[in-house]
Amino acid sequence: MAKIDLVRRAEIGREKRARTRAQILEAGALLLAERPPEALTVDAVVEAAGVAKGTFYYHFLSISELAAAVGVMLGESFDEMLTPAKLELSDPVARLVFMSRQFLQKAISDQVWARLVVQSSQSPTEFGRGIREHLKADLAEAIAQGRMVVKDVDLAADIVIGMLLQIMRGIIERGAPRDLIREALDAVLRALGAAETGFDGLDDVLDGQPGEGATP
Repeated sequence: MAKIDLVRRAEIGREKRARTRAQILEAGALLLAERPPEALTVDAVVEAAGVAKGTFYYHFLSISELAAAVGVMLGESFDEMLTPAKLELSDPVARLVFMSRQFLQKAISDQVWARLVVQSSQSPTEFGRGIREHLKADLAEAIAQGRMVVKDVDLAADIVIGMLLQIMRGIIERGAPRDLIREALDAVLRALGAAETGFDGLDDVLDGQPGEGATP
């Protein structure tokens, strides 16, 4: 009789559970891109994921828990996009521009993601809180350096997030004109008053080689 490898069997079980959880998360994300959590049912999720209802409850206690996990997944995906620039850029305004560019480029290339972000903005999520905290850190640094006309950090964050979300809604509804990102980022900088304080690194960031961009 062949010897049973209990360690390998346990590993296979963990891998299978991880794949099933990811399958449910993906289905939940697709559905949450179209409707708020309160309009989503477990039956709809298990049908989309192709799993049994008991399997759903093995991984998630409720739709609220699933929605929170989707929010965490969103935040992690965006952190992966931003981390390299966060390490390379010392200029907080350049980091803000880079973040906004990545946000809009992702929205243009992945409209399911864009819809999910817009839907997530309607209620508190780990993703929304994480993005806001990262943004506020850069804005606070820029304000302390005298780089922006807007001096209230929360107001500045509201301006950036509000503009980006509205632009994303336009992308979803009408598509993206050729120069949308450049014009959008220029508008964000002007709304904050950053353009008036000498930031000239917009072209570098848009070209994928972010410079520091501060004019003495």
